[in-house]
Amino acid sequence: MLLFLQTPLFVMLGLIVECLLLGVLFRICLRNIARRYESRLKRLEERERIAFDLHDMLLQSMQGVLLRVQSVGQRLPDASAERGTIEAILDQADEVLAHGRHQVLALRTPLVVGDNLSQAFAQVGHSLRDNFKTPFRMIVTGRALPLDGEFSEQIYRTGREALFNAFQHAQADHIELELVYGREFFSLFVRDDGKGIDSARAPEAGYRGLRGMRERAERMGGVVEVLSLPERGTEVILKVPGEVCYRPQGKRAAYWRHRFAAWLGRTDSRG
Repeated sequence: MLLFLQTPLFVMLGLIVECLLLGVLFRICLRNIARRYESRLKRLEERERIAFDLHDMLLQSMQGVLLRVQSVGQRLPDASAERGTIEAILDQADEVLAHGRHQVLALRTPLVVGDNLSQAFAQVGHSLRDNFKTPFRMIVTGRALPLDGEFSEQIYRTGREALFNAFQHAQADHIELELVYGREFFSLFVRDDGKGIDSARAPEAGYRGLRGMRERAERMGGVVEVLSLPERGTEVILKVPGEVCYRPQGKRAAYWRHRFAAWLGRTDSRG
């Protein structure tokens, strides 16, 4: 028996068994990945279905009702109190419809994975720019590193909420989004030059998403800060530790890039 264990035939059999085991493990991993993507596709399809239903049924029906009310109001005398009341109600209803359209837009934005976070933010930013007619630009600082899938989606939801707040409430002339891929932290900045907010009274001012943004950041081990001055604008900052949100290969890339930058700095100082 001992002699057989030392023969080339036994070694070959062992290699074959190892290859088979590796093949089985590889197929299991592929199956898990396929299930994950299938789940994401189902969620995206459901979001698309809800968005179309809201747009085609609810929003369009509401628009038809408002047009009928407007036609009734136009038959009333210009100076009548009833006509003024109807016009005020129509103005408020237009705001509600606009908010509904923007929520439909949010539903129709795609789910993200770690490698396309910047593309997803660019898409939602440009869509909001087109809807609100407010100039928007996006900045990516540092080499984009792959993020963990779950963290990527949570970061996207938080940044999207900050963008919606800025476009809807800031009354800004310019809005900017910056993604910073640092070694210690992944950071996201949403800046505007609008009217500013009082963070203590943010919910009353319409910024109802701030609490949810902070809770989401805490679950990721990060933090959300709001810096604002009246008539000077607002900056919403999200910071998430790189050690938890970067994929393993992203962590190594960030580490060596930081070491290389530090080495260049020492070289320049010596020169």
